[in-house]
Amino acid sequence: MITVQVEQEVTQQDRMTVIQMIRQFNQNFFPLSEWQPVAVLARDESGLIVGGVLGEIGCNWLYIRVLVVQEDLRGTGIGSNILKIAEKEGQKQNCVGVHLETLEFQAKEFYESQGYTVFAFQENYPIGHKRYFMQKLFNLS
Repeated sequence: MITVQVEQEVTQQDRMTVIQMIRQFNQNFFPLSEWQPVAVLARDESGLIVGGVLGEIGCNWLYIRVLVVQEDLRGTGIGSNILKIAEKEGQKQNCVGVHLETLEFQAKEFYESQGYTVFAFQENYPIGHKRYFMQKLFNLS
């Protein structure tokens, strides 16, 4: 008999079992790639971080998890510079493009100004707002 239930405490081994199941299935369609972390950091003259990108490269895509610039430095070009360096790293690693998520009150217009387009959105994430899924394809020629 199969039991299906919510489990409050899941071991790392249980998580890896589930992940391995999907990885085995996915191998039928594309070779597995290990996701490599990407970090681009902006620091001030004393070495403090004032902005950065954190993401991963896998499946020939750069996924940006977060891009942030210290609030008093926004609009100075630091974010554009961080993003361009991250994109160059993606191109160097043979990525076909970049994808990311942003909320409507975050940086949708910024990403659009950098050549990103919305390919999907989610209503009420959080309630009363939209989450946008955006991408930028690299010119591979």
